[in-house]
Amino acid sequence: MPNSREKVYGFGLGHPRLNPEGTFKVFCKADEGLCLAVRGGALVLATADPTDEHQHWFKDVHFSLRIKDEEGKPVFSLINKATGFAIQHSLGPGHPVRLVKFNPEDFEESVLWTESGHLGRDFGRIRMLYDVNLGLDALPGNEDGGGGVRDGTVITLTERAEGDTQSWKILYWSDEANETCGGLYNEPTCRIYCKANMAFSLTVRNGTVCLAPTDINDKYQEWIEDTRLGDMIKDQEGYPAFALINCATGDAIHASAVKGNPVKSSAVGALFGFLLELKPYNLTYVDEFRLWTKSRDMGEGFRFDQWEYHDS
Repeated sequence: MPNSREKVYGFGLGHPRLNPEGTFKVFCKADEGLCLAVRGGALVLATADPTDEHQHWFKDVHFSLRIKDEEGKPVFSLINKATGFAIQHSLGPGHPVRLVKFNPEDFEESVLWTESGHLGRDFGRIRMLYDVNLGLDALPGNEDGGGGVRDGTVITLTERAEGDTQSWKILYWSDEANETCGGLYNEPTCRIYCKANMAFSLTVRNGTVCLAPTDINDKYQEWIEDTRLGDMIKDQEGYPAFALINCATGDAIHASAVKGNPVKSSAVGALFGFLLELKPYNLTYVDEFRLWTKSRDMGEGFRFDQWEYHDS
């Protein structure tokens, strides 16, 4: 029988299968020494303390494949480890962000947020699902005397202004997990080649996915197959989904959502008019355009790699 925490986080990155390296910290550019925390029933900034579980967060991506914001970014929820509270939208601009008990059995859109970019690499905004112009802000109120962010600063929802108090990062508390992409870079690497000419391998050149003469010393020809989502996501034939990440760049092969684009002659062809691109890989960002599956064995161990598109 699963324990209560496994039940609560069974579909999110708090589950051991999807988040083996632990929980996350969330901090803003205004002061990286302050982290999001639950204190006295409110969402505030607190002096970073890895031993304080009120500063530890689970990132739940249960609905991310089906629900996107207006820019196509997948949704997620942030759940506090110590309290089980999820960050909830405020009553409007300038109002404090609320907290609500997280229930994975219910669909509650007020706890769904999206990232403006890869918040594991760069600072960006954490926005409301249905209004990407409104996002988390650690802007000090008048009662703070305008002295900048500090321990105890209350988090509000404000309109986009590109300020440091609106710029956030979401990283593992574990430095090792951040350096190894949640342990992914410790996994064995593979070479990818096609039957047409087995002397060529899949590589990256000038930001393009292409084939090149095989070179075992070329890191750009080494790939990691991330199969963590395979147990939950399968194609129509029942084959598990996976992502392909380049070892040298840390980028994943991504099928562009823009149809009808021409494909460069050096690129590995288009897929039903979709371009193959490389995009920064984020362990906690579930995007169907980077998920692939393998077909049955077509002979001599060769398989057809296919893009697993989930049409909602």
